[in-house]
Amino acid sequence: MKLLKMNVQGLKLFTNPLDIEFVTHQKVMEENKEDLFRVSSKLYQNTAVALIGINASGKTSTLKVISFMMQMLNHDSINKIEEKVILQGLRENEEVVLESYFSWKSEYLYKLRTVIKVRLTHEEGKAGYYISDETLWKKELTKVLTRKSAFDFSESMVIQKRKGDEEFLHDDVSIIISQNKKNDARIYFKDLIQWTNVNLIRVVGDFPKELIQYLDPSIEYLAFDLDQDEKKLKGIRLKFRGKDEINMNHQKEVEMYLSSGTVKGINVFILALTVLENGGYLILDELENHFNKEIAASLLRLFMDQRINKRGAAIIFSTHYPEILDRLSRNDNIYFVRNTDGIRVDNLGRLLKRSDLKKSDVYQSAFIKGTAPQYEAYQAMKRAFSSIVNGEA
Repeated sequence: MKLLKMNVQGLKLFTNPLDIEFVTHQKVMEENKEDLFRVSSKLYQNTAVALIGINASGKTSTLKVISFMMQMLNHDSINKIEEKVILQGLRENEEVVLESYFSWKSEYLYKLRTVIKVRLTHEEGKAGYYISDETLWKKELTKVLTRKSAFDFSESMVIQKRKGDEEFLHDDVSIIISQNKKNDARIYFKDLIQWTNVNLIRVVGDFPKELIQYLDPSIEYLAFDLDQDEKKLKGIRLKFRGKDEINMNHQKEVEMYLSSGTVKGINVFILALTVLENGGYLILDELENHFNKEIAASLLRLFMDQRINKRGAAIIFSTHYPEILDRLSRNDNIYFVRNTDGIRVDNLGRLLKRSDLKKSDVYQSAFIKGTAPQYEAYQAMKRAFSSIVNGEA
């Protein structure tokens, strides 16, 4: 299943509806098709989507909304989804409306409109969420004549509507569950939002030695010995060039010998490999955290290389590092996230029509208001520091 576009209205954290497209809306030139995945003759999916903004702008919250949407489309129970925190603040007479557009095996295009409301549970003050209304539309993807008309379902067929009395369907589980089972389809994704500051190897197995040596050339090998059913770790063997082998019993011991960048690299690149194999999505907060610039860029290149990414996998990431934007050939896969009395997420391709400007310069110059720390705030901080250092406070 490919998630192509999403729109969310009613979230308290956001000033405007959150609208994110994973497909291109700017013209696709022959020279940059290498970076894209062809969904149909009129639709191309971006294989890298970037969110950039200053501290506390709302990048992580935006990633959580994307993760929530994917889990809901995988018919997970809303009340069991960790990212349901994005629904906080909803009152009993209010609603959040989620519209998702997706395809199955490039045959049909679907639109799902889901309305979520809240009710107080028996536990005082605790919120319980439920789906009050839901409708699913369908149309043939091959009949989409223009990209602009792809997401217009005004004359499309309704194939399912929530009645509220469906037997065996919980009120916090989407009706998409029946279509998922019929089509044997789910969104394959790996959510690394919670791993941003975790310096622990979370995946075990046989790692490609080329990956380990790319991350740290001084390592000769790193091997995890598993029992036959591969459910229990028996031991870890690590060898640096010219040194004796080091034997360990637990993943946590590895961090004593490897840098935080190497540990994060193992976690991220191995999961990226599984996402590439399955044509799924990798959600990563603060791409540059623990990585040098070249390693961060090399991760993006894996997704933007059609020889490797043959199934249309995509990396969705946030960053504080404007220069990484210059590694992306388009504007319509970059979102500027700003927070002034609420989070606002804008697509650079819609804010800026010119493609000749360097993306990092556009961001750092505050050409678009709210993308760089305010000069006045910096000056005020500098005066406060000067006052404290000089004993004037």
